[in-house]
Amino acid sequence: MGEQDMSLRTIEDLEADEQVPPASGKSVGSTYELIREAATTDPERIAIALPEGLKRSDRAGRLSYRALLNTIHQIANLLADLGVEPTDVIALLLPQLLEAHLVLWGGQAAGIVCPISPWLPVEQIVALLQAAQAKLLVAPGSQVSHGLRQKAERVRRQVKSITLVLQVRGPGKERDAVYAFDALLADYPADHLQSGRDIAPDDIAVYLPTGSLTGTSSLLPLTHGDLLYVARAISLVTMLAPEEVLLGGLSRFNQAWWPATDS
Repeated sequence: MGEQDMSLRTIEDLEADEQVPPASGKSVGSTYELIREAATTDPERIAIALPEGLKRSDRAGRLSYRALLNTIHQIANLLADLGVEPTDVIALLLPQLLEAHLVLWGGQAAGIVCPISPWLPVEQIVALLQAAQAKLLVAPGSQVSHGLRQKAERVRRQVKSITLVLQVRGPGKERDAVYAFDALLADYPADHLQSGRDIAPDDIAVYLPTGSLTGTSSLLPLTHGDLLYVARAISLVTMLAPEEVLLGGLSRFNQAWWPATDS
């Protein structure tokens, strides 16, 4: 945070700051730009660190902002090449893997991400993705879980809007429009967005499932501006130093990931 943020020490300071519109005084207007700015400022700083037990792949468990931005570019370029437009919904049905974090941010640079807990019943997942009109499903292959792969196949058959599947840690089957995420990613540029997309703060970034007292779920749309505002609020409340860690995890209904200064 800058010196101006560090001056927020009293109730009066905070009340005055709350009167400033979320987009005012910001050099970035999207989660993509926020990560790109961090990668430009301090490229080797750690952006994501996963416990060793969650890694289970040849990907690094600790990712710098430079590496994160590079992968975001590749994922967004892959998604765009598969036909994903800014208003299309990318359903993310992955357990707590590094790829889930990467697709969450890379997907927002290409379209709208809808992260769903894979542990929900199939019927509930189907209802959520039908409501979201998901176009593409990012799901685990058998290397992650044979059971989750089968669940993803059942979901795809029932959600008619899903025309494409990206399979994480699996061989894919392109004749059935199932593409191997890991095999394809390296084919795409890591230094820029090929789409040239200019993301606006009021563009929807994610649809988050929310639970209710009746046990049903609904979708909460959040814009890039909303997520930037949350990131700023977290930085003001926690006063995190660059080397400190913000823990993110899974709830029963959705993944609780926020674009804070550090993850």
